[in-house]
This record gives sequence, C-alpha cells and structure tokens, in this order.
Amino acid sequence: MRQIQKITVVNKGAYVFNFSVQWLGTDGKWNTTEWNSGNYPVAQSRTTPPLEEIGVPANALAVTPYGHAVAGTSGQGTPFVAYAANGQIATYEATGTTFIGFAITLID
Repeated sequence: MRQIQKITVVNKGAYVFNFSVQWLGTDGKWNTTEWNSGNYPVAQSRTTPPLEEIGVPANALAVTPYGHAVAGTSGQGTPFVAYAANGQIATYEATGTTFIGFAITLID
C-alpha cells in the first residue's frame, strides 16, 4: 500500500464536489475527519493539510478520501493508501456524474 502524508482530489466529474478523509482504525471501524475541502467545481483540485493535523492517527490501517457530488452520490476513493509522515501526496480523480459512473480513483 502506498504511503502518503496528504491527499489531493482533482474534480473531473460533472458536478460540484467536496471531500473529507476517512481512516480505518485498529478496531476495524472507519472514521471520518471533521476537516472538509469545501465545495469546488470541475477542473479544480484541493489538497488536505498533513493528515496528522486533521486527526488521522499514525496507526491508521488505511486512508482514503470520502467524496461527495453535491446533490448526488458519495463514496470512498480506491485503492486505499497508508499514512506516513513522509511528505508524499496521493492524487485521486473524481469522475462521472452525480449518479452515473461516480468514482474517486487513485492516479498518482
């Protein structure tokens, strides 16, 4: 699993988009940060602060963006990544429409 410290999501979908970050705890439960990117249109991107600054613990088993097409579908990014204080950024693309083909996919 790729190790990263920040997440970027590029909006290539036909919608206004926003995302939070989810992490899988050692208890097997998904948790969601209070941090949110705020709404942004197609052809723009947003990057998280360092994950440790928004509440992702060092022992998280997996990390992923949890995105929302405004007035549409929500979902996790795939594949998941791992948190590490290494300065690396995982870049995901949000694609599709509000209900058809909605996906958040790791590209880099």
